Amino acid sequence: MEQYKPLQGIKVVELSIQVAASSCGRMMADWGADVVKVENTKGGDTFRKWPLGIGAPADDDFDPLFDNLNANKRAISIDLKTEAGREVMYRLLEGADVFLTNNRTEALQHMGLDYPTLKEKFPRLVMTQLDGYGEKGAEAGRPGYDNTAFWARGGFLYSQAIYDDNPDAYPVYMPMGFGDVTCALGLMAATVSAVLAARQTGKGDRVSLSLYGTAIWLANILVSGSQYGFKMPKRRENSSPFGAPFKCKDDRWFMPQVVNFNRDASVYYRLLGCDDMVDDPRYATRANFNKAEIAKPVIERFEKIFRTKTAEEWRDIFNGANLSCEILYRYDDILTDPQALANDFIYTMKYPNGKEAKLVRSCLRSENMGLPEFNQGPMLGEHTVSIMKDLGYSEEEIDKMLADGVVKQHD
Repeated sequence: MEQYKPLQGIKVVELSIQVAASSCGRMMADWGADVVKVENTKGGDTFRKWPLGIGAPADDDFDPLFDNLNANKRAISIDLKTEAGREVMYRLLEGADVFLTNNRTEALQHMGLDYPTLKEKFPRLVMTQLDGYGEKGAEAGRPGYDNTAFWARGGFLYSQAIYDDNPDAYPVYMPMGFGDVTCALGLMAATVSAVLAARQTGKGDRVSLSLYGTAIWLANILVSGSQYGFKMPKRRENSSPFGAPFKCKDDRWFMPQVVNFNRDASVYYRLLGCDDMVDDPRYATRANFNKAEIAKPVIERFEKIFRTKTAEEWRDIFNGANLSCEILYRYDDILTDPQALANDFIYTMKYPNGKEAKLVRSCLRSENMGLPEFNQGPMLGEHTVSIMKDLGYSEEEIDKMLADGVVKQHD
């Protein structure tokens, strides 16, 4: 029996590079959409070789990080600088529900792929566009990436670092791709909503999301709170001990968490053997721990206590009391984490060349669909000829465009 997929019948044409739009396309493909990735004929998506920069493989037939973002898609390679190439693109879009891109508007205008042009040609089409800084304002056309428009402009890199008067202090480094993939989740939600409306009304739409705008929305508590004096980063001496990590006997870090202070703070005190704190008015309210003179000695006391047991021992103790807690994991811990494996968050891809790699499934789940298949991402131009045949091109026309360099088929 064919697997049920909620987006089956939705056709997506993706013109993108790097992470954000590609991640959106990957999730839509997982859920059943027919996603055709359009790449240039000069090497394609720059993310194909990006993994080399962090020591990961990026071979033509073994590119695991690329596959994370591009699984379950088909691919066509087109030179959109040529008139014939643009005609191929228009044929693709003629039968599509969605045009997904992270190209800047100016570049799209040069290729005849800007929204006013596409709206006139394909009135039912939904165009989904990611940009760096938003559609308006003097910086609307600036190039923006995860590390600049999201992490740097969004406040995180500077606000999480403790500088004091140390001339050697520097801002924290961003976790790569987090902003991009967060944007991809928003892009997918907006796109599916617009497609639903287009099918009901016959009218397409343009939905957009910016890296900077997404960063601001994610930081809404911190941004709005800053006008009332709330500042980041929190320091050890004025941090709450109810959501700060502590180093344990085995040098692993442990994160206890108390959300419902009135209910759980006394349980927390007793777990640490600090019964004397339970009825002490200094420790009776969460607000008091915003005061350094109260928080600092408590943090120092708790640091010594947490050092007496391993992180796993503390996790067992807190779990036994039904208090939220966690051990701080490294990224490589996740590859073998039983919980990640039990939920199929990690997938072992077996490649035709005999190699294996651990890849990551998207976090979206559907009870009716079950676990989506995980097919290797397409090689550059892997499906060019078959897609062009689907578009109605004859073999003679395809051969000529291949010979002229208008399109490229993977060998």
